[in-house]
Amino acid sequence: TIQGAINASSHGDVIAIAAGTYYESNLNPGGKAITIGSASGNLDVTIDANGDGSVFVFDSGEGDDTVIKDLVITGGTGTDWGWAIVGGGIYCDQSSPTFTGCTISNNTAVNYGGGILCHDNSNPTLIDCTIENNTADWGGGIYCGSSSSNSNPTLTNCTFTNNIANSGGGGIFCYDGSDPTITGCTIEGNTASSLGGGIYSYNNSPTISDCTISGNLGWQGGGLYASAGDPNITNCTFTSNTATDNGGGIRLTRSNAVVSECTFSENSAPGGG
Repeated sequence: TIQGAINASSHGDVIAIAAGTYYESNLNPGGKAITIGSASGNLDVTIDANGDGSVFVFDSGEGDDTVIKDLVITGGTGTDWGWAIVGGGIYCDQSSPTFTGCTISNNTAVNYGGGILCHDNSNPTLIDCTIENNTADWGGGIYCGSSSSNSNPTLTNCTFTNNIANSGGGGIFCYDGSDPTITGCTIEGNTASSLGGGIYSYNNSPTISDCTISGNLGWQGGGLYASAGDPNITNCTFTSNTATDNGGGIRLTRSNAVVSECTFSENSAPGGG
């Protein structure tokens, strides 16, 4: 098993997985600085939790030298906190691993972070990843933050598409002091029943640059909803986003957002686009 290989590994080891589908869940590196990925370097390894918890659990202080690469991460249903189920595909608690070239798809969490949960000073790095078709109440694609401490993921050249939040933050949800850096990402076709079809930001200051935010749907803030914080948004394109109330492209409340060198086109909302 993959977990067996993890248990037998030491810091610096590479676990190279042969092509195929592996039905395992709650894979936990246990704080080891190891690399886990496809032996071929192609996207030909699927790890399917088959509805039994999260696919990966990082809760032992893993840093950026714990690397997950070239894997399809699917079938997760999250980690049970007792009062909430969170982190459908990936659960990070006080841990900051690196993901490169992964597809995180078709995971669910009843409450927070359908694809990924970043909780309690978790600052993972995602590079060239696709986060798609994940579902949660809050943060269909990724949820970062808690009421007690901040999480600041770095998202570079990633695609967030067709994720669903039954409440807020279809693609990305960031909350209460969590300040993700989002660069060169495509955030497209995500849906939130309430606020922030593409991105939801509350009381924090994400940096969003060189992104395309398109075709997202929410009640307010089809592309982006920001409240009580100061997002910095540069050189982004907001197009064809829809809000059923107001703020088709962006909805700002009590926010001193800086929006510069951005393009807005074909966004719509009956209360103002």
